[in-house]
Amino acid sequence: MGFLHSSSLFPFLLVFIVSFSWPITSSADIYGDFLHCLSSSSISNLVYTQMNSSYSSILESTIHNSRFITPTSPKPWVIVTPLHVSHVQATIRCSKKHGLQLRTRSGGHDFEGVSYISESESPFVIIDLANLRSVQVDVENEVAWVQSGAIMGELYYEIAQKSGTLAFPGALCHGVAFGRYISGGGYGLLFRKYGLAADNVIDAEFIDANGRILKQKINGGRSVLGYSNCNNVFNKQNAGTKRHSNSPPLAIYFIQIPRRNVPFDHDINNEHHHPRRPELNGGHHFQHHVLGRANELVSLMQNIFPELGLTSKDCNEMSFVESILALGLLPNQNLEILLDRNYRGIWSQLFEPEARGATLNFVAYSGKMDEIPESAVPFPHRKGNLYKISYNIRWREEDNVNSERYIPWMRRLHSYMKSFVSKSPREAYVNYRDLDIGKNNEDGYTTYAQMSTWGRTYFKNNFDRLVKIMTKIDPETFFRHQQSISPYFG
Repeated sequence: MGFLHSSSLFPFLLVFIVSFSWPITSSADIYGDFLHCLSSSSISNLVYTQMNSSYSSILESTIHNSRFITPTSPKPWVIVTPLHVSHVQATIRCSKKHGLQLRTRSGGHDFEGVSYISESESPFVIIDLANLRSVQVDVENEVAWVQSGAIMGELYYEIAQKSGTLAFPGALCHGVAFGRYISGGGYGLLFRKYGLAADNVIDAEFIDANGRILKQKINGGRSVLGYSNCNNVFNKQNAGTKRHSNSPPLAIYFIQIPRRNVPFDHDINNEHHHPRRPELNGGHHFQHHVLGRANELVSLMQNIFPELGLTSKDCNEMSFVESILALGLLPNQNLEILLDRNYRGIWSQLFEPEARGATLNFVAYSGKMDEIPESAVPFPHRKGNLYKISYNIRWREEDNVNSERYIPWMRRLHSYMKSFVSKSPREAYVNYRDLDIGKNNEDGYTTYAQMSTWGRTYFKNNFDRLVKIMTKIDPETFFRHQQSISPYFG
């Protein structure tokens, strides 16, 4: 084969080579400069790059959806595991300085994985808050300070160690991280009587996009809305008080409950409805938690809901924290199981052959939820809502290659339910995030009208107030993800 001699070809090749190599060099420079920035803040031992042997284990430690653990899933350049507020501040400042996107992860339970993946091609960094997990319980004043990375089980455990009559209306799942759970509102066993977990927050502190510490009283007068869902504005450790220097970020108040409670699981079978077609048989499963004695509950249910068939044999009196274990599928376990972040008992059961298929979960509202105004916190789904519905479908891990068979089915079911649920907007719970509703443009610019699609779905009229807050504290949209709220400039 001969060589092509042409004086006009060389300049073209030169331009091509320079243009091709420049982004690689630029990315390498940014990466090196970012790591140097972190090292100057003395947190090098808390930084995990893709070359670190612990990188994969830390990344996957709190990924609860195997859809996002694939070779093609976007991976962060760096994972930072801060031990102190100054480490969080340094990571924010260095990320912003070098133009890197930031993801914050408390417990990794986000349905769409937005706390640890990115759909854009831009490099990103994860701040993993798992080490910021302090819980300080003040029994005398019936309050506690809790860091964002603490899981609900750690809070329940600390309460149980000090009191048998104090409780917090938090999540049933003990492995959910406190910070993100609170920021989405947070419903639990006691929310119909005492409201959401967010309704019981009285003080909070944050770090904004410039690394500044912001302090805010919350529910003392119910005058502040924006302590949650301001994208990834950090809950942070409290400073300048009588607590030690690494004290937690959110102050919550406890509720007084009876020493004995009654949780119950009860099934009603419909076998007699289709005796000739057993494949159509179904049933109803009732799960409830009552503050009081078993005999009072049985008498009440026999009067108002005799079809349930509840008897004293179905009811066992126990403490609040024991109720968490019983209803959380952890019966007969020691309290220490609440401290286990890696407990997977419930996940293994969900993937057993008997658990394959779809479920619709109905969570009953009303009670205290009807009394708290929609504007109290960003979570707006209050009076007039009968149930929250979650749609789930499960399949075996080895069947992941066929996932596209299952997800479209779930979408069709969700569409079918449209005429039976809330309208204008069709409301959704932000902690059950759904990117099908809509998402930001990859170039970083999203119009107010686009944001309203999911913003009003999650927050209704509170959306406008959240936009104003973001316009004030993060005008450059440093904290962002696929459904983050951006500033508005008219």
